[in-house]
Amino acid sequence: MENDESGQKHESGSSGFGSSEFGGDLTPPDHYDPFETSRPIPRPTDTGPIEPLLIPSNNGAELNATPLVKVPFWDRPKPKKDWYWFLGRLGSSLITLGLLMFLFVGYQLWGTGIEEAQSQNKLENRFSEIAILSSATSSTSLAPSNSEPPVTTTLAPPEPIVVNEGDPIAIIDMPTIGVTKYVVAGVQTADLKKGPGHYPGTPFPGELGNASIAGHRTTYGEPFRHLDDLNLGDPIIITDLLGRQFTYLVTNQQVVGATDSWVVATTDRNKAILTLTTCHPEFSAKQRLIISAELDLTQSDIATSPAAMYADEVVDTTTVPSTEVVTSEVAETTTVPAIIVDESNNSESADALSRGWFSDLSAIPQTLLWGLLELLVVMGAWQVAKKYRNRIIGTAVGFIPFFIVLYFVFQNVNRLLPPNL
Repeated sequence: MENDESGQKHESGSSGFGSSEFGGDLTPPDHYDPFETSRPIPRPTDTGPIEPLLIPSNNGAELNATPLVKVPFWDRPKPKKDWYWFLGRLGSSLITLGLLMFLFVGYQLWGTGIEEAQSQNKLENRFSEIAILSSATSSTSLAPSNSEPPVTTTLAPPEPIVVNEGDPIAIIDMPTIGVTKYVVAGVQTADLKKGPGHYPGTPFPGELGNASIAGHRTTYGEPFRHLDDLNLGDPIIITDLLGRQFTYLVTNQQVVGATDSWVVATTDRNKAILTLTTCHPEFSAKQRLIISAELDLTQSDIATSPAAMYADEVVDTTTVPSTEVVTSEVAETTTVPAIIVDESNNSESADALSRGWFSDLSAIPQTLLWGLLELLVVMGAWQVAKKYRNRIIGTAVGFIPFFIVLYFVFQNVNRLLPPNL
């Protein structure tokens, strides 16, 4: 029993902080390190591999440990194919798909515009060649002799120029929206890549009836992007292969369904109408935006004969007497072509207007073929990287071939989209 200062007694061996009865020194041993603060910390060096950073222990001695070595990418063990592996591969695939879609949008908005500009340059040269060949003098005068009166010979109107789909047939100018483009014959996917296309089976500009032209709104130079900015009375000027100009004035703007083919049909053969069609709204093929315009005779040349005709149309010729008064005893006769339009072209125009997604099924096998070639390019680049144990070398080898093949993949995928998009 022991007495404290207050006079109270305590049992010997009772617990008390700092009591000598604890039986030893309270200082922890040197090897006691619950938070592992003395573990070497790896640090990179400029001259060699990773070296450990030694931290002094409690007793002042430095601990030596084996340095941590970074395993090269090609020597790493294959990961276990569990759910984590599956989710990682799924995430990588989605990221890759997103990047490809981003590149495809860039191709749609800018790449197709470059293609269209190149096609327009070629059409300009071709249009000039045809215009020079088709130019002819309307009449010639023969010098009179002493014994004969002067004779005037009237030449027949120039015969229509035979064109195939994809050939230039006219120039369309819309000054209100700042668009001037060469118009091609036909409205197939390949035709509309070059510029606005004329619906086969409809009259050519300047003729009586409903001359109809289709064009892209968001791709391939987007010639009809701002058709909705045209107002009533705005001029649309068409120049044909013979150099004749026809001025149409806008009379109506409307939105119809994709299958409303009546907008390109001729309902009044006594009027010269121009109809422009494109997809609506922008970046969609759900509907069609229609611009109607009527020929202004006071500002237009007179179309005495067709400027062009499709190669697959049937042409007959008839002989009619000349209306020119001549002083000779024999009246000159001229031969004027009479064009008979194949009615089957009307259904073709209707199909072209309503054409939507996957309308060109022939693009599917070509898309798959180019896609397979793209996969082979990626696999080849990977094998090169694996051989030289350097991913930078593999990327450098496959970079250019990858984007070249990808360009053709996008071209064929684009054929599966609506032609007027």
